[in-house]
Amino acid sequence: MAHVFITSCVNAHNGEDINEMVDTPQKTEMSNAYFIEKLAPKLGIDQQVLSMLGYDTKKFFANDFALNCARSHYQGVPCVYVQHSRIEYIFVDQKDAHKMLSKAEAKARQISLSVLSDDLNEMIEERSPKSAKDYYSLAEAFHKEHKDELLASRIPMSSLAQWGCDYREPFALFDKRNYGPNAVLARESSPSR
Repeated sequence: MAHVFITSCVNAHNGEDINEMVDTPQKTEMSNAYFIEKLAPKLGIDQQVLSMLGYDTKKFFANDFALNCARSHYQGVPCVYVQHSRIEYIFVDQKDAHKMLSKAEAKARQISLSVLSDDLNEMIEERSPKSAKDYYSLAEAFHKEHKDELLASRIPMSSLAQWGCDYREPFALFDKRNYGPNAVLARESSPSR
């Protein structure tokens, strides 16, 4: 369960991976105090976070209103991140660190996400869902039709449902039911670098 620092938004290959991580309905925010006092020590990153961000004590970190802490997915891999002065610092389980994508792979993943979004919009127009239940059924049908590409690119259904979508919650529920909140959405034969 030991976590390692992967990147910050300043050094990430593209901003779209960061936007996806921050905007996904799968994101779970937590208090600064919980993160630094409970979770970060379990993950083995508490001292690293304090040092990286220039805090002398956990108390100062816990009480800083300019921070946000959350669990989410980065490139389809479960992560925790700290947003400090609008810069995200991303940590993943060390066993998943090798799954981070190269610049070319990250770009290809975002292209897949864009194409899948277009396909989803067409399906929404065809079916005209009216309720959360309808959107959930649509998520099931879309996933069944595009499962190989979704898994190969580690794209959860909720990544297709960013801010302002009527289907954010049904798609997040689909991912939770089918993959669990901390699942790595990938085939075992993930792309090699």
